[in-house]
Amino acid sequence: MPSTRPGSITRRLILASLTLMPLLLGLTGIAIDRAHTSSLISAEEEQLRLQFFGLLGAIEWQDGNFEMGDRLKEPRFWQFRSGLYAEIKERNGTVVWRSVSSDTLNLPPPKDMPRSGRELFDETKINNKPFFTFHYHAIWETENDNDVPLLFSLYSQQSTLLNERNNFRAQLSLWLGLVLLLSLFISAFILYWGLRPLRELARDLRRLEHGETLKLSTNYPRELRGITDNLNQLLDKEKKQRERYRNTLADLAHSLKTPLAVLKSGSADPAATQDQITRMDNIINYQLKRAVSSGKQQLASKTPIKALIDRLSQSLEKVYRDKSPQFQNQLPNKLALAIDEQDAMELFGNLLDNASKACQGRVRITASEKQHACHVHIDDDGPGMTEDQRQQLLQRGLRGDQYGQGHGLGLAIVRDIIDSYDGEIHFSDSALGGLKITLVLPKR
Repeated sequence: MPSTRPGSITRRLILASLTLMPLLLGLTGIAIDRAHTSSLISAEEEQLRLQFFGLLGAIEWQDGNFEMGDRLKEPRFWQFRSGLYAEIKERNGTVVWRSVSSDTLNLPPPKDMPRSGRELFDETKINNKPFFTFHYHAIWETENDNDVPLLFSLYSQQSTLLNERNNFRAQLSLWLGLVLLLSLFISAFILYWGLRPLRELARDLRRLEHGETLKLSTNYPRELRGITDNLNQLLDKEKKQRERYRNTLADLAHSLKTPLAVLKSGSADPAATQDQITRMDNIINYQLKRAVSSGKQQLASKTPIKALIDRLSQSLEKVYRDKSPQFQNQLPNKLALAIDEQDAMELFGNLLDNASKACQGRVRITASEKQHACHVHIDDDGPGMTEDQRQQLLQRGLRGDQYGQGHGLGLAIVRDIIDSYDGEIHFSDSALGGLKITLVLPKR
């Protein structure tokens, strides 16, 4: 099945903001509205409780009857259909007193009779209108020391609370809507500003595809720097690989000129012809190894150097058994460099081979470690080289037998490998009397 192409990050983030932000603000509005409504109901309950205490303080017992004197100051009790009603009943349901405001109204009894000394706050309906109710079951002690159980009931219309709640909801919706619009605008600006480096990266990649630039800019945030740095390393590695291929082909063509000239002359005997063919085969294999040199890799494992030098030294002792060179490998056992093993074999193999050709009998390998690099020194006790000869060692296109005694054919390869690892190579006089080669290679 064909894969679905993923949408843009900007579109995803905008859709997420448009979906989640209204939902979040809606939930916030619901929570605020519930808290506000709960606060209004609590305030209404407290107000009815205060009205009850005022009613209780205004009752007088005279001649076996309850009377409400002028001490009841709440004017709504005396105003007809004011929305605030009260009545006092005995346990048997006999009405002892009713407020003037509740005349002609049928006030419903409580759903559950509260126990003595207890209050009950509830809701009910009177003429299909919602009311809050407050009931208190009191025991009234008369002048004759008789206990009369009384049920105090107060009714408060909810219209005022409902109007206030509706006004609050309207204001809350208005302000949350404004906050939502402002938040969406700010989110859009933040998304545009925050994703700007990604758009710049996309533009740089298009410029790279069109050949308008050779590498990506390094002015990116920390989160993208790892990607851009790795891409630049890949581009640089690919560029160096192309250069290595071109140089290898040039060196191959140059190296094959002499054996081809011998074969074309037709004057060589069969043994000489076979020798030239063998030489050509060796040159081809040699240059192919150079072409596939891997170069530095960020995630490559480290290569132990001391054991590798020991293997190369043993092989060279057999090759130059007539000279019997002595290799003094003074490298630390734990020394390891961030270099491919095949590149290390090619690198140190060429340098030790040249040192074996140039030395009188001694080759010394030492190292000094720095913070991020390692300096590897190869000294020989040969005749050494002049400054001009040292400069020629790093020139491309010179044949090996033009480099001087023993130092030449592999040094161009050595330089290419060192350059691919951002390393350095230096030549100086050796304390042994010959040439000293210093390699600066990365430890990681």
